[in-house]
Amino acid sequence: MEDYSQFIQQVGSWAEELLLRGISQFTLRDVEVLEQFLEETKRFQLTFLQEVVEPMIMEGRHLALGNGDEELLLRYYCRLTQYVQLSVQETS
Repeated sequence: MEDYSQFIQQVGSWAEELLLRGISQFTLRDVEVLEQFLEETKRFQLTFLQEVVEPMIMEGRHLALGNGDEELLLRYYCRLTQYVQLSVQETS
């Protein structure tokens, strides 16, 4: 359970950092971070979180390369942060 809590904290920290930078500042490095998170979601068998992260990776890659939909990425980001918030409340 401690590994799961650490993972959720990592996701939350990254999400806070992105919030401070702004969605328009999404980079390929963020895609790499999300891909690492995706591997962890598979390890913990977090199917719903995986369903949030996968399209976020795809849209984030498009945005970082200049042809993505910032509003769509923002929706995925909101889902991700809501998941993190609920996970933190659940483990408290």
